[in-house]
Amino acid sequence: MIDKILKELWDTKDNIAKEHGYDLDNLAAYLQFKSKSRSSVFFERIQNKKAEQGAPPDPKTAARFSSG
Repeated sequence: MIDKILKELWDTKDNIAKEHGYDLDNLAAYLQFKSKSRSSVFFERIQNKKAEQGAPPDPKTAARFSSG
């Protein structure tokens, strides 16, 4: 079971590296972009849920996930 999981993980890693020409700078930029976009989506979901419950946005959370 673990061997299948590790193989899939390594295959995914290799495919992502290949898609970015094995260029470390290009790959790092891509991963930073993906990380920020996921954080933004996560933050929006938190804010929407709080808004539905009538709670004001948490400024500490907003600063943590802001892209600026």
